[in-house]
Amino acid sequence: MGATELVSELGRCMEELARRWERFFAHDPQVRTPPDRERQALEKRMREFSRLEAPTAAENFRVQQLLYRFSTYNAHWQRQLRDQEASRKGITATEEEINAARRSPVPPASDEYEELHTAFTTALRAAGAAGAVSLERFRDSLLAQRRSLEERGAVVEGFDVVHEGGQVKIRARVRRGR
Repeated sequence: MGATELVSELGRCMEELARRWERFFAHDPQVRTPPDRERQALEKRMREFSRLEAPTAAENFRVQQLLYRFSTYNAHWQRQLRDQEASRKGITATEEEINAARRSPVPPASDEYEELHTAFTTALRAAGAAGAVSLERFRDSLLAQRRSLEERGAVVEGFDVVHEGGQVKIRARVRRGR
């Protein structure tokens, strides 16, 4: 049997297996158990077939396409089995809960200038100064300072709150050159 005939046969077997899985998930009385043995047998045949060298590029493409389709079907069937088992156990989870469990702990995006403004006003109060600057004016001032320094060739990495001569100031962290 040539590679072309084998690819066609495996494709037919896969389609038949897909129909059996659909019947199982549709609760067909003739398919009471998941066709897992058939899936494992087909998976073994596919694995053995994938190790063979395809004589032409077209046949190699068909083999790769068949393997990809089987992988996709397999993942779909396993997901449906998990969902069915969860519903049988009475486990109900909303999409929000499912995504919350998988979500990585990323801190919320914060504004560098807002944090700096808070640190600056706290330092002013601690120093006994009565100056209060709005966040918008504070941000505009620092943006203007950043632009001015960058026009002179400096790279502004950020800003720091410093105590200098009894006063609270904002100092740019600068790296010279580009």
